[in-house]
Amino acid sequence: MNDDLILALYPKAALAKDAKVSVDPPSAAEFSIGHIVKSKQDVDAVINQAKKAGATITDPARDRFWGGYSGYFQDPDGHLWEIAWNPQWEVKE
Repeated sequence: MNDDLILALYPKAALAKDAKVSVDPPSAAEFSIGHIVKSKQDVDAVINQAKKAGATITDPARDRFWGGYSGYFQDPDGHLWEIAWNPQWEVKE
């Protein structure tokens, strides 16, 4: 891609397991929208902001097996979001 964009593709069953959502027929939750932030605190802040705006937290922010910290939510339209911080990624402003 380029310096500012990362594209990550995962099998549907693996994504559903990681986000703790069921594997259903095709829907708006077929994929997750990833938002990379600069710190664990930023992950928590975005997750809390989403919850206040009506999102449903599907898996609270926590340390992940891949070395980062992330959480998942579904927005009011049903789209699945992952908010993530990875110590190996540097977010450029």
